[in-house]
Amino acid sequence: MSDSRDQNYFRNRMKEEVHVDRNKAVPKCRTCPYFHPDFKYRKCLYATCPYGKKDQEVFRRTPLRSDKYGGGGMRV
Repeated sequence: MSDSRDQNYFRNRMKEEVHVDRNKAVPKCRTCPYFHPDFKYRKCLYATCPYGKKDQEVFRRTPLRSDKYGGGGMRV
């Protein structure tokens, strides 16, 4: 059940129109509309920050132990 709820959440997020104003100060990642805490190797939906932050801030220093979307931690 949580998988379908997660999928609906991301579907709804993709439908939202987000206007990026590059003249404003860059928001913190946790308040950014593109922030995804469940991704294993990066924190952002995009590989390059739409607000112009460095790539070091987009990718994680160490990956999460489990990946919600890649079947992380499961062995065959």
